[in-house]
Amino acid sequence: MLARALFFVVLSTATFLFLWQFPSTGAQSIPHLDKLVHFGIFFVLALTFHRAFALSAKLSLLILVCYGLLIEIAQSYAPGRSADVYDWLADASGVVAYFILHHLLSKKPR
Repeated sequence: MLARALFFVVLSTATFLFLWQFPSTGAQSIPHLDKLVHFGIFFVLALTFHRAFALSAKLSLLILVCYGLLIEIAQSYAPGRSADVYDWLADASGVVAYFILHHLLSKKPR
């Protein structure tokens, strides 16, 4: 129950942040920082989703990658935001990285 609550808090926060209109700051001080943020948020989403629901890695991956796609589509309709396929690829990469790491760590002898 706690795992699901935590997942929904992370999901709600991520959705809010991805759809919120941030003021333009001009040139980024760190190039592609937004891609790293997308990767990190989706890594955490995958972790919390995996803990909250007893689904296969393939189904979890599909659900979370589709969520990332829906967020990008929604951003194209949000004022001041735009869809970016590279953001979506960063989202998907975060999910894939989590499941690869989980798979590797679960095979490690204890």
